[in-house]
Amino acid sequence: MMSAFDAYKEYLALKNHFSKPGYDYFKYNGKLKVNADSFNSRKDKLFFQKLSKHSDVRNFLVANLSKNEKAWIKDLAYSEEAEKTYKDWLKRTQSLTYTIKNDLNRLSSNFNDNFLIDKISPHPLLLRRYLGGYVSLETLCILLALSKAKPYWDKKMEYDPVYQETKTKIEKYTPFIKYDESKIKNILLDYFDGSE
Repeated sequence: MMSAFDAYKEYLALKNHFSKPGYDYFKYNGKLKVNADSFNSRKDKLFFQKLSKHSDVRNFLVANLSKNEKAWIKDLAYSEEAEKTYKDWLKRTQSLTYTIKNDLNRLSSNFNDNFLIDKISPHPLLLRRYLGGYVSLETLCILLALSKAKPYWDKKMEYDPVYQETKTKIEKYTPFIKYDESKIKNILLDYFDGSE
């Protein structure tokens, strides 16, 4: 079991990762300059003691902070909703191929149509489906990574505030997604079946 101080360090590192552009959890190995004295003088220590008892602290925090990077410890430690967010995340990530197959059914059968920005909407179909809650963040990140469409989106939606917020979430969350690239590519090939 993790100590309350370790839970505090993990929370700060992940919160900084998801909310501060300059901090990268992976680059810094989750390290921050924090000391036990400052932690011991905090009034919210109780929340970190509660968090430290969770069976999967890191993933609990990733699940919740990737959904809401502004979540405070008091909103997480004793929250049934935060636990539900974690369980939903666990379900999606443990059955990633199932999640992606389901999400693909909510997209165009023409591969390129999901990524292109047309005159009708300022956002591509894949982004609209994600924003509408029809496609998971995992599917969005994986499809963008495999299609290499992100630089195109970055350029075309450079001044779009909706995309800029989502772009940060994509960049911060993608390194946490563990998947078999060749397996996902085969799922995509089967689904789109040469419709590129």
